[in-house]
Amino acid sequence: MSGPKRTLTPEERALWRKVSHTARPLPAGGMRVQSPVNEEGFAALLRGRSGAAPAALNAGSAPRRAPVERGAERKVRRGRVEIDARIDLHGETAAHARQMLLAFLSRAAMKGHQTILVITGKGAAGRAEDTSRFEPWTPDAPSLPGVLRRSLPLWLAEPDFAVLVSGYAPAHARHGGAGAFYVMLRA
Repeated sequence: MSGPKRTLTPEERALWRKVSHTARPLPAGGMRVQSPVNEEGFAALLRGRSGAAPAALNAGSAPRRAPVERGAERKVRRGRVEIDARIDLHGETAAHARQMLLAFLSRAAMKGHQTILVITGKGAAGRAEDTSRFEPWTPDAPSLPGVLRRSLPLWLAEPDFAVLVSGYAPAHARHGGAGAFYVMLRA
C-alpha cells in the first residue's frame, strides 16, 4: 500500500502529545530475555536427531463425539443407505493400514462418497470367540488380538482424519459385524 502519507489531524496530534508525556523510559540496564529453546536441543532437532519420539495420541486427549447420528446409523444398519465404498485392512500392519485408510478416505471424500465400510478384521481374540469358523485360535498366533479394530477409533479422532470423518459405528453382521465399521464422511 504505497501512496501519499496521511498527516495527523489537530485532534490526533493533541492526543499523541498527551500519550507521549505519560510514557516512561525502560530501566538503563534493560531486561535480559532468555530463549526458551535449548541451543543444543534445537541444533539436534534441525539435524533430525533430537531423540524425542512424537507424542502418541491417547484416547483421552481426543475430543469425544457421538459416533454417528442415530437415525443415519439405523438406516445404514438396516441396509437403507447404500455403502458408497469399502476398504479391507485386515492382514495389514497397523502403520500401513493407517496410511491406506487416510489415503482411501481422502479419495472417497473427493469423490463425494459419504458411507464407507472399513473392514478391520476381528483379530485373533475375535476369531477365537467366533464359533462359525473352523480354524481355532492358538496362543502363538502371529498378530496381537484386534489391533486394527482397537486402533480405528483412535485414528478417526486424529486431526488428519477428523477433517474428513463425521462419525463411525460398528457394522451389521451381514457387512462384517465386529470385524468392520461404517465410517461416515463429512458432506
